[in-house]
Amino acid sequence: MKRDALYHILDRAFREALELLHKKEFSASIVDLYLLPNPDAGEFSVFDDEDHLIVKVPVPAWEEEYETVDNDTVLIECESILKEIAHAVNDEGGFDLINIMKPFSVLMVDEEMETLAELLLIDDEQLLLDDDFLKNMDEELDDFFKKLMSDI
Repeated sequence: MKRDALYHILDRAFREALELLHKKEFSASIVDLYLLPNPDAGEFSVFDDEDHLIVKVPVPAWEEEYETVDNDTVLIECESILKEIAHAVNDEGGFDLINIMKPFSVLMVDEEMETLAELLLIDDEQLLLDDDFLKNMDEELDDFFKKLMSDI
């Protein structure tokens, strides 16, 4: 299946799930969203953190080619696409419309609801540091230590 067509199907289903969660006025806070690509069944599903099905959509290419689909290849492609979708929705503020509790995760799971990949983590209390920051911090701490020790 072409990546663009698969992206479109998964993106539409993911956004539909968020819209349905947004429409639930009384919904409890959500900590996790589980995304289940199932090439064997020819479908993609989204579940809340209580394992309630929110959206299930058919993926025509998976249905048509179910005998020849390589699950590992499909799952690797899905992980990349779903990560891209989750980050795009987050950048657009899509998760601000639903009642989430932080830390909030979007996870890709298998049929037993075992985590295959963490696609997105939203947490106000954790700061992700890049390598440049850590390198500069290391140098600054070394300079500080040298100055401190030179006074002794």
